[in-house]
Amino acid sequence: MAQLTTKRLRMESWTIELADAAMNDQSKLSRSLGVTVPDDFPNKPVRHVVLPSKLMELREDPSRGVWSGIIIHVGDNIIIGSMGFKAPPDREGIVEIGYDIIPAYQSQGYATEMAKALIAWAFEQPSVRVITAECLPDNWASARVLQKVGMRQVNSSADMVRWELPRIIGQL
Repeated sequence: MAQLTTKRLRMESWTIELADAAMNDQSKLSRSLGVTVPDDFPNKPVRHVVLPSKLMELREDPSRGVWSGIIIHVGDNIIIGSMGFKAPPDREGIVEIGYDIIPAYQSQGYATEMAKALIAWAFEQPSVRVITAECLPDNWASARVLQKVGMRQVNSSADMVRWELPRIIGQL
C-alpha cells in the first residue's frame, strides 16, 4: 500500500522514520512529508500505545508498514489522523482495522472515505479473508463509520462491540 489516494485524502504507510518522528519530533515529521502536523496529532493513545508498538514491529520487519499509515488531507496539506490494520493477516486471513481522526476533521466523512479505500486495498491482498473492528458501545461515530463501510456487528458486551466484513466470493 505504499500510498493510497482518495478524492480528498492520501495515506502514507508507516516507516521507522515516520513513526519515530510522529512520537518524538513533529517538525521532522512535517519536513519528511511536506505537510503541516497539528498539535493534536498523534493523540495520546496513538502516541503512547500504538506508535511504540508499531516502531518495534517496523524495526523487526519494515514491510509491516504497508498495513497502516498517516492520513493527509490533500487540499489542506495537513495530517488529520492515522488508519490501518493492527497487524498483517493471521493464519485465518483476519485483519483488524483501527483509525483516529483529529477533532477538527471529525464528522466530515474522512474516516469513512479512507476506510473504504483501505478495505478495498486489503481485499486485493490474497491473504485477507475477513476484516474485523472493535469499538466502545458508546462510540456512535466509530460505529457509524463501520456501518458505512459495510461491516456488520457480530457481538457485543458492556465493554466492546465487535464488527466483521468478510471478503465476498468473486469480489476480486
